[in-house]
Amino acid sequence: MSKKLVSGLILTVIAAALIGIGYLKQTSPELIPPPDSKIQSETEIRSFSYQDILNNPEFRTEMQNAVRNFDQQKAEKLQEKALEIAMAAQLPPNEINLIKGARGLDYMQFLAKRQLFLAGFERRYRQLKGINDIKALYPEANDLFARSDRLIAQRDEEIQAIAYELAEGGSIDDYLYLAKQQWLEAVKKDVEQDQ
Repeated sequence: MSKKLVSGLILTVIAAALIGIGYLKQTSPELIPPPDSKIQSETEIRSFSYQDILNNPEFRTEMQNAVRNFDQQKAEKLQEKALEIAMAAQLPPNEINLIKGARGLDYMQFLAKRQLFLAGFERRYRQLKGINDIKALYPEANDLFARSDRLIAQRDEEIQAIAYELAEGGSIDDYLYLAKQQWLEAVKKDVEQDQ
């Protein structure tokens, strides 16, 4: 089989896999939906909500670090900061109640754990590794496990198919390494094109 055809097959397979990862991110309820993005007049002030606080990239990164490092004090300080911002923004009491107290802190850590699972999944997917240890670390994302496992299985099947094509019907054992390298190269090119 020609290298051009194999390369085309690899790119098609990679594109499908990356679309699957995107779907997993979009369908996972771990992240709070973005605030309503209605077009408003210049005189109207955009409403601010607790979602804006929790979805702030700096806040998310810091809470993930606190969760990853089992740093309860840091998580509590982040919660305090979130509450300060919420009160300064004069959020409604029902929104402030969502992020205060033990339940609010649990919620913030829950979100961070789901975000960490997704980041770990993406990394392992591209490293051609499994995710069982990540699933054990972040059971809060258990509703994402089945879809993640299907994407990993699909990735592995795609590599097997590439190896089979390279082997031209023979034993694929000698071609698995090359198939993995071609798959990784195609992922790298696809990611570079997206940037």
